Amino acid sequence: MAAAVSVLIVAVVVGVGAFERDPAADGSRTTVRGVEIRGADETAALLRGLPQRGTVLGRPDAPVTILEVSDLKCPSCKEHAIETQPEIVERLVRTGRANLRMVLANFRDPARATTDGALARRVAYGLVAADRFWGFVQTTFWNQGDTREEWATEPLLRSIAEAAPGTTGGQVAVRETPDSRALTAADDRIIRALGTDATPSVYVVPRGATTGPRVSAFDDVDAIARAVDDVAPRSR
Repeated sequence: MAAAVSVLIVAVVVGVGAFERDPAADGSRTTVRGVEIRGADETAALLRGLPQRGTVLGRPDAPVTILEVSDLKCPSCKEHAIETQPEIVERLVRTGRANLRMVLANFRDPARATTDGALARRVAYGLVAADRFWGFVQTTFWNQGDTREEWATEPLLRSIAEAAPGTTGGQVAVRETPDSRALTAADDRIIRALGTDATPSVYVVPRGATTGPRVSAFDDVDAIARAVDDVAPRSR
């Protein structure tokens, strides 16, 4: 009897895992360089009409910055980017209540003994100077692979860049540059100063400040909106 119960439990666990929902499953599809890329249309709609300056999306003079710490290989970050970020952009960024800044961490590579997370981050930072960071990052989340595998290969990243709004595969810099090295170091310093080792992490920072409170419910846009309103009077 005990053995039968064990078999049943294993079957249920396997079944649940097998049918775990992929937030990118219903995304638009386009074929680039023979590779199917998801989410390009959704990314274009998300960014349409919004100013981009480096890693900041939205009005640079907004009273509050929503600072997101994300990892391109983090499954929860993928879910946040696809399901929560559009509402953040619609309610808070398009209305000018806040802008959105992305800080990229690379926690998964050391944990999984992989190296492709560093490559993906390097490519993203290589697009900052051209203000093409956001389209690539968002489309990469739509096409994220298994965090245990080295899925972020140079050919795939070039295909993602080709499909992402405003970028081309030829803009992909896989080797470290002085700019990408400086951006990586700067964001690593921010992550250490925040004291976080979790992704995604969301903070609200009033204009003129360097730090602000963390919003523990990173997928609760109502909570993020309340936090934005709370710190807005402290902007300078």
